[in-house]
Amino acid sequence: MRMYQFVIRRLFLLIPVLIGVSIIVFALTRFTGDPGAAYINPKMSESQIQQVYAKYHFDQPAINQYWYWLNGLFQGDWGWSTSADQPVTKAIGEKFAATFELAAVSMVIAIIVGIALGTTAAVKRNKPFDHVTRVVSLIGVSLPIFVLGLLLLYVFSFNLGWFPDGGRYSNTYIFEAGGVPRMTGFVLIDSLLVGNYGLFSNAVWHMVLPAIALAFASIAIITRIMRNSMLEVLGLDFVKTARAKGVPESAVIRRHARKNALIPTTTVIGLVFGGMLGGAVLTESIFRWNGLGRWSAQAVMGQDIASIMGFVLLTAIIYVIVNLIVDVLYAYLDPRVRLE
Repeated sequence: MRMYQFVIRRLFLLIPVLIGVSIIVFALTRFTGDPGAAYINPKMSESQIQQVYAKYHFDQPAINQYWYWLNGLFQGDWGWSTSADQPVTKAIGEKFAATFELAAVSMVIAIIVGIALGTTAAVKRNKPFDHVTRVVSLIGVSLPIFVLGLLLLYVFSFNLGWFPDGGRYSNTYIFEAGGVPRMTGFVLIDSLLVGNYGLFSNAVWHMVLPAIALAFASIAIITRIMRNSMLEVLGLDFVKTARAKGVPESAVIRRHARKNALIPTTTVIGLVFGGMLGGAVLTESIFRWNGLGRWSAQAVMGQDIASIMGFVLLTAIIYVIVNLIVDVLYAYLDPRVRLE
């Protein structure tokens, strides 16, 4: 099976997954109470309430409601976000960049640090570095993200004052001439595009603590998987043969062992990224990061059903796309996968 056939096959497999997710999300929101309650306020008359129910088809059977909701999704109508006082799609468009920027930076940190620590720990098995790495990894998978976030804020922001206590950038940049650029929505990219290096460094400064909090658990998971995979690969015959031929140890690790050890680690990275999207809810709430996570938390508190459904569905779409990318990378690293 060729690569493009492999990708097409995986794309078709995503369709039933997304349909299943949409059914589950719709059913859960209907079981939690009246879906029209979020759109009604005490000042509405009876006729206005009936108009709301008729507009969103809440007065029809559940199967009809699901059909109209699904049809609206394809037309770009994801409902009205009462917590943001705007359409759900517009709220997602404004806040997606903030969450994706934070998750992307955290993911890069987790991959680089996790692979490096896991590789080194395997090479230095049962030595002090390996023991310390395993202890740190155990702490990383055990420590709740909100506890770590609060600890980072308390130590490095409130006590030492090294980093700000939240936000994407300082408020002073909002009132500058031209304000914060909104070309792509990604502050790091936009600041570089307009040559505002002060804003870029300020945004990086604000991102350090939330990125560490979001990446810490992922670093621990990737480190553990990479270490175990490296230990397995280092015991295989082709590695022993390379050493017997006199290949330098650094080349054996870099060219032979690490590439093969990345195969199972790559699969875990996709799952880790999905976990980051869930962790972003707590991280953004703690660090006042104006992204999808903080918006979804506000939607839950305000019983904003449309926003909750939109956030969960968007998370599912991102999750399956990331796993598709992971599948392609897996097939690239191990061509035998394409024959399955």
